[in-house]
Amino acid sequence: MQLIEHYLTNNPCYQANVKRADSRYTAFQTNGPKGLMLHSVGCAQPKAEVFCKRWNRADFDKGCVHALIDAGTGAVWQTLPWNYRGWHCGGSGNNTHIGVEMCESDAVRYTGGANFTVLNRSKALADCKRSYEAAVELFAFLCGKYGLDPKTSVCSHREGGKAGIASGHVDPEHYWSGLGAGYTMDGFRADVAAAMQKEAGPAPETEQPAIPFSDVASDDWYADALRWALEKQLILPGSGLFHPEAPLTKAAAVVLLRRFWKRLGAN
Repeated sequence: MQLIEHYLTNNPCYQANVKRADSRYTAFQTNGPKGLMLHSVGCAQPKAEVFCKRWNRADFDKGCVHALIDAGTGAVWQTLPWNYRGWHCGGSGNNTHIGVEMCESDAVRYTGGANFTVLNRSKALADCKRSYEAAVELFAFLCGKYGLDPKTSVCSHREGGKAGIASGHVDPEHYWSGLGAGYTMDGFRADVAAAMQKEAGPAPETEQPAIPFSDVASDDWYADALRWALEKQLILPGSGLFHPEAPLTKAAAVVLLRRFWKRLGAN
């Protein structure tokens, strides 16, 4: 993940955090985020730097997210410290969620509201894929950093609106569906979880208990079954030899059956 730190220090939101203007800012800075909200910008502008220049002004009081994802490069432009309260969703989600905007391709043209036409489908899909994959990587990092479960702690602006913690916008689902990209928030959450698992690596293998028989190798085809039988005391270490190829006598079979019966709790 390419992370470019570009704090919007002139934005009133950044300044409110610096001044710790009220308890909403101090609480977010002290407690950290409880969730992550995914947005898309709702206009045909792929360059994060354009938004950074436009928003980094003392008179721009319309909003401030924590990061913008450039659709042309996939770079993440971090615009607020992660533990600063942002102005990104128009609701109480600002008090609890980090907000991240995905920039949108210039291969679309908005015709009004959330409606747009696609001018160059292949380019638009490539730009969308680039921002989506960067968002997955970023959200996996943030979930790991703050101990968040992506299945319960990640939402879109649209989902935030339905939950009553954000304004009634429809991003980024409108963008994905309008392009026919096939992305969904359930799929996004699953991809974030998979990225976290990949980053964590495979679970460490548990060490197998040693087999107390010199004529049995640890990787013999029946070794795991023998370990189980030893654990349940159906087989006893004895002389240190298992004689795996020896025939099973009636006497030995009776002893094994009696031990197994006793393990079941019978007399």
